[in-house]
Amino acid sequence: MLAPSASERVARLMPKLAGGGEKPTGDGHDGLRSGVLPASFGFDDLAALVNASVDGITVLDSDHRVVYANPAACELLGYSLDQLLGLDGLKLIPERARPTALTVFDNTRRGKSQAVGSLATRSDGSELAVELTTSALDLRSKQFILVASRDVTERNRQARRAAALAQAAASLIVSDSIHAATDAIAACALRGTRALGAWVILDAEDHVAAWVGAAGMPDGFQERLGPTACASAHSSLVRQVLVTQRVVVYSDAREQVERDGLACAAGQMKSLPWQAAVLAPLVHRGAIVGLLTAVYPEEELPSEAETTFLTALADQAALAAANARLLAAAREKIALEERQRLARELHDSVSQSLYGIQLAARTARERLDPDLAGVVQPIDHVMQLAEDGQAEMRALIFELRPDSLQAEGLVTNLDMHIKAVRARAGIAGETVVRDEPEAPIEVKQALYRIAQEALRNMVRHASAQHVDVRLEARPGTVVMEIADDGIGFDPEGPFPGHLGLRSMRERALAVGGSLEVVSSRGQGTRIVVTVPSAPSPPMLNEA
Repeated sequence: MLAPSASERVARLMPKLAGGGEKPTGDGHDGLRSGVLPASFGFDDLAALVNASVDGITVLDSDHRVVYANPAACELLGYSLDQLLGLDGLKLIPERARPTALTVFDNTRRGKSQAVGSLATRSDGSELAVELTTSALDLRSKQFILVASRDVTERNRQARRAAALAQAAASLIVSDSIHAATDAIAACALRGTRALGAWVILDAEDHVAAWVGAAGMPDGFQERLGPTACASAHSSLVRQVLVTQRVVVYSDAREQVERDGLACAAGQMKSLPWQAAVLAPLVHRGAIVGLLTAVYPEEELPSEAETTFLTALADQAALAAANARLLAAAREKIALEERQRLARELHDSVSQSLYGIQLAARTARERLDPDLAGVVQPIDHVMQLAEDGQAEMRALIFELRPDSLQAEGLVTNLDMHIKAVRARAGIAGETVVRDEPEAPIEVKQALYRIAQEALRNMVRHASAQHVDVRLEARPGTVVMEIADDGIGFDPEGPFPGHLGLRSMRERALAVGGSLEVVSSRGQGTRIVVTVPSAPSPPMLNEA
């Protein structure tokens, strides 16, 4: 319903004033035909009130033709007063909404005034969401319909935005899939704005895969963007967002995407008639964990209300990122327990069987006559297969049970992991690992996980051929250094492995230590981790 306004007061006053005043000449509504409320009807004071109303007020005759329109109605509909007078009022309503309008007009004639939501057609053909309040007006045996109209476009947008935020929050609560949650957030971005398409990227970190949720985008967009999401860090579009941690609006986003050479994004979005974009960072505890992007039609820019809405929506998405990591941690714990069970079963069954085969073959080999070459050769082959299988089983069991730090120590586990990585990646290197450090299990776990991440980054991103690892216990501290001869990078610039670097730094900080990265293009990378050998209170996350 409309709030009390000039138009509402007009609707109430019209029937009361219809019979008052000096009797007119002619048919009694010549003044209405001219678009002026005549003083002869007793409307001297009312005319000023109607003309000053911020709501559009039109009067229709029995044939639904416009006989009066105030200045607000002319502005709302995009017509001059001369253009409106005599115009069929139904032409001011989209064809699909006319049956409803006719029903409302009929009800109004029978004395049932109504306030309804509808659409108005402007002079340029565009449609406008309006709320109409109708009232019957009897003047000198003639019946008219007074229509007060109010533009509710922004109110509807705000309602959609509020509903979208509520839906996004609900999606985070009830969804057991982060993919579903990110898709829901992208869909909410479309519902609350005029954007053509939107997508959400949650960065990969701590063994959590990168998630991409999208809405309004071409088929295959998510699949193509997912594997190359990290490439967006090189884009000039994203760089400003990373530095300022604020929402940024780009009016020429399409040109920048094409200029930055992001072939994946540019190719997938080529079919969309888009130009501008809004990029909203997902910030959680002072760190950017993802990005919400909305693209807009050509020649359109987001309003301030829309950027505010997308900022709020990005906050919801940041919660999704945090929940994703919690969910991943819980699943990782369950997976760890399952890996431990499998490792025990493999050790107690397959591994022992392989050892038995190896032992039996060796015994048979020793008892055979050396001259029986035809028999010795297949036994040697069986022994070799058993030894290879045993080695593979040890590596598999180690991968299934990296938590054996408590039982076997950091040195043993680190040495086995380094050997496994080098064997699989085909890289060389030197390992200098001395005595087991006297340190709490939390410190050993941090060092082991940092080594895992560093080696993973060097294999995936550095194209290294040689990796050296050194672990040394010093008075009060433990120092681990990992160096490679890879392509190197700028530690201060955007780089796909930076998320892993942040994870390593956070692990070091969590046990009171520090992490130093020394690298440059073409000069390899050296990572130095220094942690206290005594327990230390956790430090706050670096912002």
